[in-house]
Amino acid sequence: MTLFSEGIKEIPTLSDESPEGHICSECVRFYEGYQYCCPDKDRGAVESGKACALYWDKAEQERLDKENHEATEKRRKELWAVYADKEPVKLPIIFNGYGTIPECPVCGEMPYSTEQCHWCGQHFIQDEETMDYAKPETKELSCFQCGEKVIANISKYNGHISYQCSHCGISIME
Repeated sequence: MTLFSEGIKEIPTLSDESPEGHICSECVRFYEGYQYCCPDKDRGAVESGKACALYWDKAEQERLDKENHEATEKRRKELWAVYADKEPVKLPIIFNGYGTIPECPVCGEMPYSTEQCHWCGQHFIQDEETMDYAKPETKELSCFQCGEKVIANISKYNGHISYQCSHCGISIME
């Protein structure tokens, strides 16, 4: 638990409220909601936006998602009021088991910037380690589709390579 998550009231999801504590194993979670995959129906005959009626109601899920978002934003504003005007602190770059990542020393979250934390507003000292981490790693590659030379960005966190070819327009994330 971090300083950021401490102040947020836990709002249950519908799957937490279902009798068995989960959506049935045949319902698959997608970005917009659950997609119904009933085993006794053809998978091609799935009604869009429907899910296991015993456990999931789209309107109720949207209400809970909105409550979670509002609680997060409220907590963010509370922390910004306290930390946004404080003196800058050192931003530690840690290894979390997957790769190196900055971690805000105040709220414990990934700050999404090496200058100021997205979650609590704390500013960071721009020392050599921080500036080195913020500098993108690049590599010259050949485009996967057309073979033209491209400059690709390489994530320092997980090694993923991404680029957009100026010749053919393809965007790649691998």
